[in-house]
Amino acid sequence: MAGQQPPSEPRKDDEPPAPNSGGGYVAISYLIGGMVVWGGIGWLVDHWLGTKGIAMGIGAVIGGAAGVYLIARRLGA
Repeated sequence: MAGQQPPSEPRKDDEPPAPNSGGGYVAISYLIGGMVVWGGIGWLVDHWLGTKGIAMGIGAVIGGAAGVYLIARRLGA
């Protein structure tokens, strides 16, 4: 189109990404991963003890708290 200029320097494919690109994905993956892993461990404990979801709920809460801790430590929030 008239009046549009191409970018002065195109980004090369071998350049590393920007320093904080993807921080949101890291945060979400820590939260979900912690809840799934520790909730799964709690589910196994529930089957071992014969309880009905108590340990799984506690594990999911602990996993969420651990995810928040890791986010604060990694991203410096």
